[in-house]
Amino acid sequence: MTERADLVFYNKVIDGTAMKRLISRLIDHFGMGYTSHILDQSKILGFQQATATSISLGIDDLLTIPSKEWLVQDTEQQRFILEKHYHYANVHAVEKLRQSIEIWYATSEYLRQEMNPNFRMTDPSNPVHLMSFSGARGNASQVHQLVGMRGLMSDPQGQMIDLPIQSNLREGLSLTEYIISCYGARKGVVDTAVRTSDAGYLTRRLVEVVQHIIVRRTDCGTIRSISDSGGVSGSQNVALVGLLGIGFQGSIAYLEGFDEVDELGAHTALLEKLEEEFGFLRVKRVMVMSQPEL
Repeated sequence: MTERADLVFYNKVIDGTAMKRLISRLIDHFGMGYTSHILDQSKILGFQQATATSISLGIDDLLTIPSKEWLVQDTEQQRFILEKHYHYANVHAVEKLRQSIEIWYATSEYLRQEMNPNFRMTDPSNPVHLMSFSGARGNASQVHQLVGMRGLMSDPQGQMIDLPIQSNLREGLSLTEYIISCYGARKGVVDTAVRTSDAGYLTRRLVEVVQHIIVRRTDCGTIRSISDSGGVSGSQNVALVGLLGIGFQGSIAYLEGFDEVDELGAHTALLEKLEEEFGFLRVKRVMVMSQPEL
């Protein structure tokens, strides 16, 4: 176990991604038992502070992006030029639709990226910023519709409508924008309800199939495993993507491509372990199988 003096004290705001990195480092330095104790204390502290803070959401907390007005005007000018090209038969109707959608999509994405810096500069303790960008409640897409622009919507046939909704929910929608957005909003609610029922029924069927299976042995002796060769080329060292991410716990990895086959025990962050021990090798393929704890 590494001494506590080896760890650096960080005094900064921690969001969801930083918390995952912190937990991964705690597991590496102190092990699972001590890390679980630290996480329990963090959970208690989080609930105490959240109760004392009493975060609420008001309409004045929805800060619109200042650059939105001139950005929309610039996009409208580009769209007007595109309309002139279409009028003079320089652009096909399909190409005009594709370019128009790309222009508005780029504008919407730019506004989405401007949200976080705008909140940080104007009001870092804004409740919307705290809830959404910390991962506690909501996501960037929902905040984008509140303070940015709702953007492109789809018609009942599933195709994008050329006319985007330039307003956001803070500014309010016009009659035309409201009618355009009605179908997409209703479809989203219905799809969510259908997916929830399908997932519940699937879970029930899976449980009925495997409920009679009892794990009696730590190692069943199987030779079946998952092969992953993604991200590894002939000129690169070990670079695993997808399945073998940082913090992939409780697995055994068999590395092929050299004489001796090495085994990594359970509770091993595979990517970090591979970089430490096998970074100098050019491994073609990695075999991974899970190991249950009994």
